[in-house]
Amino acid sequence: MDAKGRVFFPADFRKEMGAGELRFVLRRDVYQPCLVIYPYVTWAAEVEELRQRLNRWVPAEAMVLRQFLSDAEVFTLDANGRFIVPRRFQETCGLTKSVAFIGLDDRIELWSATRADEPFLGAEDFSDALQRLMRND
Repeated sequence: MDAKGRVFFPADFRKEMGAGELRFVLRRDVYQPCLVIYPYVTWAAEVEELRQRLNRWVPAEAMVLRQFLSDAEVFTLDANGRFIVPRRFQETCGLTKSVAFIGLDDRIELWSATRADEPFLGAEDFSDALQRLMRND
C-alpha cells in the first residue's frame, strides 16, 4: 500500500472475478480485523439475503442493516489496477504498507501482511471444528 492508501488488486484475482466486473465493495469484516472485497453482484446478493431476514420495523434489526451498509465502500479499479483503502479501514484493521490478499470462494479478504501469517485457528481447534462439520449424523 502506498502513502495515499492505494493498493494493487492482484491480476490473478482480476482474471478470476471476470473482466466485465467493474465495481467492487470493500467492507470491514464482521469477525476479524480484515477487509472483505466483494464483486458488486455478490455484494448485492448478500445485502438482499440480509434484507429478507430482517424486519425493518424492529429497531435493533434496522440498526443491524444500517451498520452493515455503513461499513461498506463501493470502488472501481483505476487504470493501473489499483484501488484506495479508506483511512478509517486502514486504522481499524491495522493495515500498513504490506498487505495480503486471501481468496475465499466468492470474495477476497485483505489483511495486514503480519496478521495474515498467523493461523486463524490452532491446528487442534481446526481439526475438531472440521470433524464436527463433516460428521455424518
